[in-house]
Amino acid sequence: MERQIQGFMDAVENDEVHHFNATAKQADFYVDPDAVLAPLAAFMREQITADQLAQATLTLSDAEVSVRLEMSVINLPMQDSKTIGKIMDVGQTAPINIYAVIETDAINVSGLRIDALAPATTYLEQAATADQSLHDWVLLQIDKLKTAAENAAQTDQLAATAKKAATKKATTKKTAAKKTTAKKAPAKKRTTRKAPAKKATTTKKTTPKK
Repeated sequence: MERQIQGFMDAVENDEVHHFNATAKQADFYVDPDAVLAPLAAFMREQITADQLAQATLTLSDAEVSVRLEMSVINLPMQDSKTIGKIMDVGQTAPINIYAVIETDAINVSGLRIDALAPATTYLEQAATADQSLHDWVLLQIDKLKTAAENAAQTDQLAATAKKAATKKATTKKTAAKKTTAKKAPAKKRTTRKAPAKKATTTKKTTPKK
């Protein structure tokens, strides 16, 4: 299965792509991702047989996570197809590959991960090998999501503990301040200073001479 680069870009831009959408709960996806993704893989093989460009999307209904299988001529999501013209010669023809894409803020800094599974022809003719590649890829992404969730939970717990400790410290300090204010200083004893006793003075009387 091949496409001219410019023809592929035009088809994506005009949405000449066959779509398949499915939903699942996060718990079911974690427990048996192969079963949850099986309808997507089957749809993609049908479109390869029909020589149609396609994209299959799984959305987790209780988490902000989407997993896709999509066709492209390069390791870029279909949504970024306009960028292809800056990388490849649009006049050339290239084989169509099947890519696995996951979108969620928890997966990495960019919030998106895309990896090639197999050329479209191989994906159809060697289904077991292609499905194993998808299985391994999905388990790796699930492991990353679980680790991210555990780290987030630990961070929240530490923040809650720190906040509780800070609140307790502030309350204790406030209580201590109230006790200090309520305590009256002992009254000072008033002392009376006695005035010094007056000295008695004797006046000598002089008798005039006769």
